[in-house]
Amino acid sequence: MKTRPIFLEGKDIFLGPLSKDDNLDDYASWLNDAETTRYMGSGRFPLAAEGLMDYIGHYNSGKDGMLLGIFLKKPVRHIGNITLHQIDWRNRHAEIGILIGDKKARGKGYAKEAVILAARHAFTRLNLRKLTAGMIKGNEASKRVFEKAGFKVEGVLREHFFLDGEYLDCLRLGLLRSEFVDMG
Repeated sequence: MKTRPIFLEGKDIFLGPLSKDDNLDDYASWLNDAETTRYMGSGRFPLAAEGLMDYIGHYNSGKDGMLLGIFLKKPVRHIGNITLHQIDWRNRHAEIGILIGDKKARGKGYAKEAVILAARHAFTRLNLRKLTAGMIKGNEASKRVFEKAGFKVEGVLREHFFLDGEYLDCLRLGLLRSEFVDMG
């Protein structure tokens, strides 16, 4: 893999920008994998790598969010993505979302490290006051990641997500800057 620009660096991973010049085949395969997208809004329609270019371009050209690839340091490998989106500059909050698409990289602490890197950036560089995240009830892996990073359950959106013929609740979690403990 070519040398990657590093935007935020952790112990085992770094976060860096994605570009339309990247090989997006792995990313597209993650979004076409039913197991990977089970608890996501993505994956309901097939997607080719070319379809990701507009999505990446939106983040690269705007100031209402950022999309960063999650890369292992050794060997350098793209394993997922993290977003800060729906940034509300007036009220100083944003939504955070994460995908570890590479199945071999799951359960190793990389998601928690990425969330902490993004939270540190949001609170110290972007001067945000709060981050929020949502997940479908039953997505225990995602819930654990956010709770280990300091997020607290703030509420439930009842019967908010349709999955496998039934409507499931969506958990809403939040993290205030005053609660953030930098574990990096």
